[in-house]
Formats: sequence, structure tokens, C-alpha cells
Amino acid sequence: MEVMVETCCGIDVHQKSIVCCILDGPLDTNKPKKQHRTFGTTTKKLREALIWIQSQNVTHVFFESTGQYWIPIFNIFYDSNLTLILANPQHIKNLPGRKTDMNDSEWIAQLGRCGLIQPSYIPCEEVQQLRLLTRRRKSYTERITQCKNEIHNILQRANIKLTSYLSDIYGLTGMALLEMFINGEVITEETVLPKIQGRVKATVDQLVEAMDGKLSIEDRFLLGQSLEHYRHLVNQVEEITAVIKQYVLERFEREYSLLIELPGVSAIVACVILSEIGPNVEAFQSQGNLASWAGVCPGSYESAGIKKSSHTTQGNKYLKSSLFQAGGTAGRSKDEAFHNLYARISGRSSKMKAIIACAHKLIRIIYKILSTGEHYDAKKALGLRQQARAN
Repeated sequence: MEVMVETCCGIDVHQKSIVCCILDGPLDTNKPKKQHRTFGTTTKKLREALIWIQSQNVTHVFFESTGQYWIPIFNIFYDSNLTLILANPQHIKNLPGRKTDMNDSEWIAQLGRCGLIQPSYIPCEEVQQLRLLTRRRKSYTERITQCKNEIHNILQRANIKLTSYLSDIYGLTGMALLEMFINGEVITEETVLPKIQGRVKATVDQLVEAMDGKLSIEDRFLLGQSLEHYRHLVNQVEEITAVIKQYVLERFEREYSLLIELPGVSAIVACVILSEIGPNVEAFQSQGNLASWAGVCPGSYESAGIKKSSHTTQGNKYLKSSLFQAGGTAGRSKDEAFHNLYARISGRSSKMKAIIACAHKLIRIIYKILSTGEHYDAKKALGLRQQARAN
């Protein structure tokens, strides 16, 4: 392997310690000098590690993205003159059999010295803070889904069929009826009728019949806890959503206004896109590179000259889920470019593949918009073939 860096350092990152391995030698040798040293992960110890690394005339530092443990190292080393390269752990796995912290750090240094580590994208501090907010919001929404499932399980176990008559049991009427179970109220037409608010297709008789089940005291207790947790999470989502929108409007107002012009891209999806990609696409070489990083490109699997079907790449799961959401909405919208694409692919294949195709088209348009600052043009999005047919 061709050596690309004379003096570099590989760091094996852990919660309580980091193991540094420095490789130093001319470019024409494959047997560089090795130095190992272990440091703690407190701020003081990390600064000592930085001073030691700089004293050895190191130019490049390679470390893997182990959980959140790499972030303090990056923050302390960032202001130095070192070239920092963050590696994906899946791309630099060592051979099994002789795994130690020193061997891992040396392996990372060897790969980096030969230019075999592809650097991961590290956004600026402003984008990192936005990313923390949007990812926390996603965590809250996942917990809300978990709470809803807990409530549904309790109701089904008790043979209470409210979900068969109410489209949303978490609306005003549904929540009022759930409170009746928690408070142990008697279920009759007279007590249920005042709880009905707004338009409900089901009659009072049907609701009373659906609420005729067997709830134990323990079930009521669990139902009350789940409902209380659900309300708390809904309030947290509302609060953090307001903070996210204010943060974006203060720092990325122009990019945000360009993104929400896209079909299927809601306000929160636009915020997630900005938090994961950033306000520009300078870190990505092309549209295909960004689409692959987002996980909306099909994988490549070929063996013995035979091309086999493969799933999309793993990519960034936060951006990928938002693109799927936006792609599905765009495909069912009135926008001609996305609607035609969705109809064409879903007609000969599955709806999921059509959504993925719309998400792939969407990320390529996002790349163009963020790189040029141009507004979304529905006619250009049609493509050359469809434009010719329209003319």
C-alpha cells in the first residue's frame, strides 16, 4: 500500500480513556516508528494528549465515531493545526482474533497513513446544535407512539372497542372518554353524551356499547400513567418545535424559505434537512454522493457476473426517514413531476419503491437548491423527456 502521510496518530476512543498510537516514518517505508500512550477523557487529560501529539510533529489525527465519546476530542483538538479525520467504525473494522486497544489504535493509524480512511462529514457548530434539537424531537415523537401503543394494548385487552368508532381516540372526545375509565365513572348514555365534542359519526349507543369492557383497577392505573405521559410528551414536542423554528429562522432563514417551497417538505422536515446536511452542500462532491450519504440510493450487489437485487444503503437514518415522509407526500401531491414519477413506478412496482424514487429525486433537487440558491422550478423538475412531451 502506498503511504500518504509521514507522521500521523490513530486514536481508539472509549468512555474513560483514549489510546493514541503515533506512526512516524518516511513515505517510502512500511515500517514506521511506533509510539503508544494512554490518556484519560477529562478535559485536562485530553489537552495533555493534544500537547503530546503536537510535540511529535503529527500532521493528521484519525479517530472513529464511537457513540458521543469522539465529540469532546474533536472540540478540544479543533483549534489546533492538526488535520482531524473522523472515521465510520464499520469501514475500519480490524481483523478478529487479536483485538486490544493498542492494536485498534495502531490499525486506525495504519489505515490513515495509507489514505484508506474516508472522512465522515462533521457539520459546523451551529448545525450541530440544530441537529441535537431535531433529533431530540424525533425521540419525543417515538416515545409518543410508544405511549399510544400502550394505551391501545390496554383497551384491546379489556375488550374496549373505541378505536372502531373514533378515528382518533386522542382527540377531544376520545380523551374525555378515556378520562371516564381512569376516574371509574359509570358508562351510560347520560354520562357519555356530554363528553362528545365536535363531529363524531358514531352514535351515543354505539359508543356506550364499545366502552363496555372489563378494566381492572391496575388497568386503570396503567391507563392513567400512559395518558399522563402522552400529554407530557405532546407538550414537550410543541415546546421543542417552537425552539427549532426560531433557531432556524434566526440562522438559516434563506435556506429554510427555499426548502419549504419543495412539494412534500413541511416546516419540520425542512428543519431536519438543514440539521443533517447544513445550509450548504460543500462537503458533498455531487448529487449522487449526497443521495448515497442520505441512504436513498440502491445498493450494489454483484457476484459471478450476476447482478442481484439489493436494498437501499443504510445512510443517515434521520435524514432518510424525513425524505421518505416528504417523498410520499410529494408523490401524492398535485406537483406534476413527483406525481407522474410516483404513478409510473407504483403502477409497475410497489408504492414503497415509488416513495423511495420520489425521495431520491427530492434529495437531488435539494442539492441543486442549496448549492445555487435558486428557487424550486416545477418545470425543470419534470426532466427533459417530460418537458418535451409537455411542449
